[in-house]
Amino acid sequence: MITEKEKSIYNSHLYASRKAKNKPVRLRQNFDNIESKDEVALKKLNLLLSKYTHINYSDFFIAPYKIYGPDNYFDLTFFNTRKAIKCYSLYCKDKEVQDPDSEESIDTLKKCLKFIYNYCYDKKITLTEYKTYVPETGAQISREGATPEIFWHLKDHKINFYTLHAFDMDGVVKNKDREIFDWFIKDFTDLYSKTRVKFVSSKSLKEKAKKGIEIIQQKLLKFSV
Repeated sequence: MITEKEKSIYNSHLYASRKAKNKPVRLRQNFDNIESKDEVALKKLNLLLSKYTHINYSDFFIAPYKIYGPDNYFDLTFFNTRKAIKCYSLYCKDKEVQDPDSEESIDTLKKCLKFIYNYCYDKKITLTEYKTYVPETGAQISREGATPEIFWHLKDHKINFYTLHAFDMDGVVKNKDREIFDWFIKDFTDLYSKTRVKFVSSKSLKEKAKKGIEIIQQKLLKFSV
C-alpha cells in the first residue's frame, strides 16, 4: 500500500522530470497499478527522506537534471543512491552563488523568508532575536557556545547565503572562528565572501529582501501585542 507521503514523493519526482524537459505535468492520482520496482523505490525513498528531513523534495529531484542535463532521465531507483545525494549537494552549492537577481534567486528568497516568518511565529521571537536565537536544546559546535539556529537553517538549506546577508550577520560571523564555520558548513568562508559581494551589488534581490523583512517584522510585532 502506498502512503500519502509516498504519493507526494512520487509526484514530486514526476513533476521534476517533466519540468526539466519543459513538458506539461499531470500528477498521478491512482496508484493501484504502480509497478513493483517503483513501489520498492518509494518505500526506500520514504525512509531516506524521513532520515534527512532537511532535503527539499523539489531540489532533490531536479538536481541531477541540472548537473547532467535535461536530456537524461533519472528513475525513482536512482534517487536511493549516493550519486543522487551528491547531485543534490552540488546543486545546492551552485544555487548559493547564482545571479542574485535571477528569477530563481528571487523565488528562493521568498521561500526562505516565509520559512523564517513561520519559524519566528512558532517560537514567539522577533527577527532581531532570531539572528542570535539558540533553543535550550541547541546543539553545540564549539567550546565558545552554541551556534544560532540561523546557521543551522543555512546548513539544512532552509535559508541560503543571500538570506543570511539580508540579516546583516557580519558581526555575528566575525565573533566566531571561521574554521569552525568551515567545518560546520563546507566552504563557508568562500561562499560567504562570494555571495556577500553579489548581494551588495544586486539591484533587485537586496531591495526585495529589505521589504520582505520589514513586512515580517510588522506581522510578528502585531502578533506579539
